[in-house]
Amino acid sequence: MSDQATYEELIRNFVSKAHEIAQKGLVNCSSGNLSYRLNESEIIISKTGSWLEKITNSEVSVINILSGEVKNGVAPSGEWKLHTAVYLKRADINVVLHCQSPCATSLACIARKPDYNAIIEVPLYIGEIPHLPFCMPGSDLLAKTVSEQPKESNVIQMSNHGQVVLGSTYDEAIERAVFFELCCNIIINTGKHYAPIPGSEIPTLKKYRKQDT
Repeated sequence: MSDQATYEELIRNFVSKAHEIAQKGLVNCSSGNLSYRLNESEIIISKTGSWLEKITNSEVSVINILSGEVKNGVAPSGEWKLHTAVYLKRADINVVLHCQSPCATSLACIARKPDYNAIIEVPLYIGEIPHLPFCMPGSDLLAKTVSEQPKESNVIQMSNHGQVVLGSTYDEAIERAVFFELCCNIIINTGKHYAPIPGSEIPTLKKYRKQDT
């Protein structure tokens, strides 16, 4: 397969995964953005203002991770600084998804962070979930704040803004976003009756997962 054919296939796969993300209800209209690491110096990222549910191959931007230089003439998402900052900090991450799923974003707007360990999938597949103060979208401060979160944080709540979900693959990022939305739905629906997994059981759960893999 030629380099050009490989590049075109990567773009097609990106578009397909963007549509899947929208179909799962993780984004609405132009509220989210997605990127994928091509190599050490470049990423592909959804075009500014694009809707992931109907994004096309021509709405995928290629940018340099270090400089932000656009390589194909397509303007990237306004959150490109956030995406590139994460890739520079996290060599293990190849996919960055910024989404606004309904229940998770509802909890991103509350003043006090809940204990997100409602279901076992949170400690097993997601890890610690920081709840960041509001930063202006697209700002250097937002990019810096998100990228400086611990390596164990693969879902990050941004107050009044939504989530940043990280993964080594598209499917890993999607899985984490879906599990987190389920978790937040449970927290909201149980209300005052909500009881998280006891903290003392979390290390045992993590040990159980390592034995099961």
